[in-house]
Amino acid sequence: MAKQITGKNQPAEATGMDAKITSTEFDDVFTELQTALGQLTALIKPPLTPAQRRRLLGAGVRRYGLIDKTMDYADEFPQFVPPTFSLATLRNAKHNIEALRDIQILSEQINRLVADGLLIYGNQAFDQTLMYYNSVRELSRRNVPGARELFEQLNLLFRPRGREKKITEPEVERDVKSLLHGTKDGKIVIENEKPHLVGGKHVVVDETHKSRESFKETEDGEIIE
Repeated sequence: MAKQITGKNQPAEATGMDAKITSTEFDDVFTELQTALGQLTALIKPPLTPAQRRRLLGAGVRRYGLIDKTMDYADEFPQFVPPTFSLATLRNAKHNIEALRDIQILSEQINRLVADGLLIYGNQAFDQTLMYYNSVRELSRRNVPGARELFEQLNLLFRPRGREKKITEPEVERDVKSLLHGTKDGKIVIENEKPHLVGGKHVVVDETHKSRESFKETEDGEIIE
């Protein structure tokens, strides 16, 4: 049977992103983010070294509560303030913590949007690529001059570079037991997607193996015999 290459072929409206958005618009966003990054760099200075990170305490939830309450008490009971204490410094640091947390939340949202965009436009680009690939393949079969050489070059990119050893279910079960008993380092993540009318599809990522990463069902976009 002839090889048939399939893509996801999802319409743009199904993904919630306009397929007609030009790269220039994303370039504008990149320029603005680059400007914001420069401002942050100027405010926070060069990145911390690993040794500096280990020395600094930071402010988690509990420490932030202590900071907040200390600021209130220092304002209410100034007679207990030591000579080297600065209430203005404390207020400024607390404000900056809150501002940076807001920036962190925003950056996480940006990262998620960027990841979604890469999937959407990656899918869009691959669909167009498959159209061209299938056209060249068909013309190659018809012995159109130049098509065979071009098809062979494109087809090289569809050939796997090597067979990755897949993790079997018994191996995963053994690794789960090892992790539960504390005899092995690592983690195992199992994701399951179950449509309404057909059986579910699951992906297992077993990070207890250094040279093997996951086993999963056949995905769309692969070459199917």
